[in-house]
Amino acid sequence: ALDDNFSQRMIIPKARQEGVSTYFLARSAVRCMGVKNTRAVVISHDAESTERMLGKVKYFLETMKGPKPLIRNNSKNEITFPKTNSMFYIGTAGSRSFGRGDTITDLHCSEVAYWSDPKRIMTGLLQAVPKVSGNISIESTGNGAGNWYHSQCIRAAKGQSSFKLAFLSWWEFPEYQIPMSEEAAFEFMLNLREDLKEPELVKSYGVTAQQLAWRRIVLEDELEGDVYEWNKEYPSCLDDCFQVAGGGMFRDVTYIETPDWKQVDSHMWKLAGHPQAHLHYILGADVAAGVEKDNSVIEVFCLETEEQVAEYINNKIEPDIFGHKISDIGILFNEAYIGCESNNHGILTLRELTSYNHTTQKPMYPPEKIYRTPSPRKKAGRDAITPLQNLGVRTTSRSKPFIIGNLRAKLSKDVVIHSPILRNELSTFIEHEDGSMSAADGCYDDTVIAAGMAFFVQSRGAMSIIKAPLTNDELKVAADFTFESILKEMTRNRTHSTFPSYITGIS
Repeated sequence: ALDDNFSQRMIIPKARQEGVSTYFLARSAVRCMGVKNTRAVVISHDAESTERMLGKVKYFLETMKGPKPLIRNNSKNEITFPKTNSMFYIGTAGSRSFGRGDTITDLHCSEVAYWSDPKRIMTGLLQAVPKVSGNISIESTGNGAGNWYHSQCIRAAKGQSSFKLAFLSWWEFPEYQIPMSEEAAFEFMLNLREDLKEPELVKSYGVTAQQLAWRRIVLEDELEGDVYEWNKEYPSCLDDCFQVAGGGMFRDVTYIETPDWKQVDSHMWKLAGHPQAHLHYILGADVAAGVEKDNSVIEVFCLETEEQVAEYINNKIEPDIFGHKISDIGILFNEAYIGCESNNHGILTLRELTSYNHTTQKPMYPPEKIYRTPSPRKKAGRDAITPLQNLGVRTTSRSKPFIIGNLRAKLSKDVVIHSPILRNELSTFIEHEDGSMSAADGCYDDTVIAAGMAFFVQSRGAMSIIKAPLTNDELKVAADFTFESILKEMTRNRTHSTFPSYITGIS
């Protein structure tokens, strides 16, 4: 898996004891023997781990087939290879300051999440590695959210870093299972334990009885049945590595990892097979300033199936240019119904999205496909709200709880998501002591807000289908979506709705 995803700069969140450090120790030892002027450095989180790593390297050199390499300075911290003028050094995080005085060609950092001050230490280490020719690998199990390691993994997952993310789950590791007969496996699958989240693992990842049996032993004998601790040590997906203590607000989420969720460019991911001509879509957008702090995000869901089909994330795009991007993606998805946040920079995005295109003699995007806040009745002595002010969804201390609560209810039922970034931000979205709701310290919630925007306008998006011209393929079911049919059906049977889930709730 590491070979298939190899890059000069890698960051590897993973489950415990999968051999990642051993892989890079062996790789660096080979380079020291065969590549001139190699300077390989491996940094671990404590002295005991450091000594154990050097012991592995010495074992490689002593037991390898063929002529043994010429070695000098075979000390407790350093091995030199005079024929290639190369050096292999192992150190403990914080015990020595690496920086401009060193040149490191191959750097491996182990269990970075458990370093005392990873940001400071890594700043010096990264300065010592040549930008073009140097190799850097960073690996660790997770250790909570909001820290340096968590931030770097999420930046890599979003494509905002020079590091390539390579996540390694526990269920991909062949040693983590117990052999059993087909009869025993069948019996085991009939008695899955919901308190240990076993049905969820089978549904989301296709985990086998043999793997779940091994997991039960580890959970009960080593972790006292603590599923939170299990997820941290043996993650199934990226966000398991970085759980918030006590859990986030979104605990019941159907996340399905699939190879059909593909990155199409540096900022966008899309579910293969979408858009489809006969389907309709809703689009939620959260707007940032474009100064590399928060992200401008677009989340797209299928209205009929309530499945996530696309995601766009960019922390550099300016608000007005973001309006053009929303229009492009919205048009791609059959003129999706748009719910765009109107706070702060959002008003500039909305102004651009609704601007008049003199070339086409039309608005940039169909105005009936953009959510507008219902206008309050005009009161004496008060001007009416202008159309621009009326555009989009405004998040306030009063509206945000409803937006988040609605998203929470949707995600706990039929909605399926495929983005590991969205899932991670959902897992670190919490209610603070003062009652406010946002990402935990050091985390992000832009994808959460964008998804909230999409489902906030879901019913209005369904109404837009009713008003839109129908294609020939839709004519046979058109009657089900007219106001006359809806009113007739409601009059005929007020207790049993026959409408699809996405249309239910329209007033």
